[in-house]
Amino acid sequence: LVVSAVADETKDIVRAMTDVTPFTIGRRALVRGLLSGKDTALLVTGPGMVNTAQSLGALFEHGLPSLVIQTGCAGIFRQAHGHLGDLAVATCENDLHSGIEPEEPSSVLPSPLPFPLLVTEKGPVTNRFELDPELADQAFHLLRLEYEKNGMQVFKGPFVTVSTITATNHRADQLHHAFEPVMESMEGSAAAQVALHYRVPFLEIRSASNRVGKRDRSAWNLPLAFANSSRAVIHLIENLHVKG
Repeated sequence: LVVSAVADETKDIVRAMTDVTPFTIGRRALVRGLLSGKDTALLVTGPGMVNTAQSLGALFEHGLPSLVIQTGCAGIFRQAHGHLGDLAVATCENDLHSGIEPEEPSSVLPSPLPFPLLVTEKGPVTNRFELDPELADQAFHLLRLEYEKNGMQVFKGPFVTVSTITATNHRADQLHHAFEPVMESMEGSAAAQVALHYRVPFLEIRSASNRVGKRDRSAWNLPLAFANSSRAVIHLIENLHVKG
């Protein structure tokens, strides 16, 4: 299962599929077909955490995929020293809006919740969702081998999920100091939490459309991010080995 917030993020993946059949599940658009001979579905969730959680929950109740790959565009933190179009693989997802209001007036970041959002066989989970390290490592190495020879950088590290897009350099610096993230998006932690709840293997692969910080839409490159993330997902579906 490939998941994106908007259809433009994955239209190149649909073009690469054969025997495509459209469906509607949970009042969301889904297509299913073959990609490199593998049964592949693509779900457009809508932007944000609520849309993502609702879409995946509805689909998972009809059947569980062997793997979920969330993809699309994201903001890259300037401390990563990346460029627009570069790729990143998430090692964990941080939900920045679940927690306790900070006591210090100078802080805008919540403290961790005193109770879990989810309890797994590995223990309680609050607002940080650790992703499968072996799966993330495999994806990272496959993408580096394929794309770094052409000058594209591939990163691996924490991601953060926000409902309010970061629009100042000061806020971006605060987030990086607290979490050392590579990328910021609006859906990742929701998808990670739902996948963890249903025990479905989960990967998040995104391409940088902008830099996190002072908002300047003229400096964004959405088409490049959409194209690069789609090519990366197609390559992973062709080459990944998923246990089970």
